[in-house]
Amino acid sequence: MSKKRLNKLARFSGLSFQMIILIGGGAWGGKLLDEKMQNEKPYFTILFSLIGIGASLYFVIKEAANLTKDND
Repeated sequence: MSKKRLNKLARFSGLSFQMIILIGGGAWGGKLLDEKMQNEKPYFTILFSLIGIGASLYFVIKEAANLTKDND
């Protein structure tokens, strides 16, 4: 494998860990907040999970755009 290809692979594997942290952290923080506020339904868990998903998708799209710029 070429060095350039390994660099791209490393960037995307790092991005997957970032997605796990954002989504998992949002769900964990929402669960803690739901427990603290004593909500019957997991409103904050759902909200923070969706925010984590949105943020991770933003970073994936941004990285894909940077990757296509590098190829040009």
